[in-house]
Parts: sequence; structure tokens; C-alpha cells
Amino acid sequence: MEDREKYFSELYERTKKQIYDFIAAKCFNVSDADDIFQNTYVEVLRSLDRLPSPPQNEEAFVTLIAKRQLTRHYSAVRRLRERIALRDPEDDLSDIPDSFSIEDDLDIRTTAEEIRSFLEQKPLVTRKVFFLYYRRGLTISETASLLGITESSVKAKLYRTLYEIRRKYGKEE
Repeated sequence: MEDREKYFSELYERTKKQIYDFIAAKCFNVSDADDIFQNTYVEVLRSLDRLPSPPQNEEAFVTLIAKRQLTRHYSAVRRLRERIALRDPEDDLSDIPDSFSIEDDLDIRTTAEEIRSFLEQKPLVTRKVFFLYYRRGLTISETASLLGITESSVKAKLYRTLYEIRRKYGKEE
């Protein structure tokens, strides 16, 4: 039991960055990446229990499970959309800021929310570029490789969108 937990922990440490980046690059909505990532490693742990010995190619093993989790997640989303009506967006309370302590805090949160909404209107590949570059901290080269596009395309998407944000929101940062 202890050996299995140790093996899983080591496998997780060796593969987590690459698998998370893979999931983020392949998912249709970057906000789904955390859930799919978590489900992937839950399934990895279950699969390790069923295998007689550790997989020879650990990276391929975890990547295959991540692909299956992506398919499973988006199949479930599609089925749910077909069966239930979408909620009224005005019922969503998640946009309420956590803190109203100072006006600057509220202003920053409002601007950040406006920029997030602005980015949500951009094409999926642009949103993925922003997620991988800013949130995951990948380089332009790594982002391009993961998304299967050129480095100049990544730069163009980043710089053009940043220019639009600065122009629209009057921010220099």
C-alpha cells in the first residue's frame, strides 16, 4: 500500500506539468482544465490498482488517460446541454467580489472582470495562448509547440490582444 502511494506520488510529480499543459491546450474552455486534470489523476490511481506492474511508458499512460478524461468531460457537457435548459445568467452570483474593503480593490476587481469578459469573447486559440502564457508561465516557444501553431502566431495573438486591452481600458500595465 505504501509503495503504491509512493509510486503514484512520484509519477504525479514527474508528469503533472506536462499533463496539465496538455489538458489546457486541448480543452474547449480553459476553466475546465483544473477539473479534467484532477479527474485524470484520480483515474490514473484507479488504473494503477488494476495493472499487474507499473506501465513501461508512464508519460503515454497518463496522456492516454487525460485524453479519455477530456472526451468524457465534453461528452457529459454536451449531453447536459441537450437535456436541460441553461440557467438565467442573472441568477449567477459568482461575479460578486469577495471583498468590498477599499475602493481601489473594487476598481481593480471590476477592471479585471471586464478584461476577463473581453478575453472570453476572443477565439479559443487566443484564450488558450493567454492561459498557457500568463497563468501557466510557459514560454512563447512552449506555448506554440503545445498548441501546434507558430511562435509568430502566439506573439501576434498576445501582442494584438494586449494592445486592444490597453486601448479599451486605458491601462498601461
